[in-house]
Amino acid sequence: MVFKIGTKHSDVSNPDTYFGYYKEDGFKKKKNLGRVEQVDANTGKSKWVEIEKDWIELYRNRQSVDGLSATHKVDGDDEWLCEAYMKTDYSKLTERDFQQTINDYLAYLVKEGHIYEA
Repeated sequence: MVFKIGTKHSDVSNPDTYFGYYKEDGFKKKKNLGRVEQVDANTGKSKWVEIEKDWIELYRNRQSVDGLSATHKVDGDDEWLCEAYMKTDYSKLTERDFQQTINDYLAYLVKEGHIYEA
C-alpha cells in the first residue's frame, strides 16, 4: 500500500477504498516449520502463485468479489475491516454450523466459570 502523508483520504481522486479479505493464501502452518507453501496435487504448481495473481488483479482494478474483496467510501470514523462491507452468503450456513457455534460458546462459559454443572 502507498500512503501520502498530509493528504486526506477524501481528497483522493477515487473516494472508494478497496478492502481485501486475504485469508486463504495457499500456505498452511506446520509445527516447527512455520508457514509452508502448498502445492496443487494434480499440476504440481504452487497455489500461492495463482492466488497472488488474482489478488493483485483485484486490487489494481478495485473489483468487489463476494468473499474476497469490497469497495466502500469510508472516513476516519468508519470501520476499516473488509468484513464490514463484504456481502455474506448465508445460504452456505447449515444447522450444524449453528450448533457448533452454540457448543463452542457453552464450552467457553463453562471454562470461564460462568456456568457450573449441578
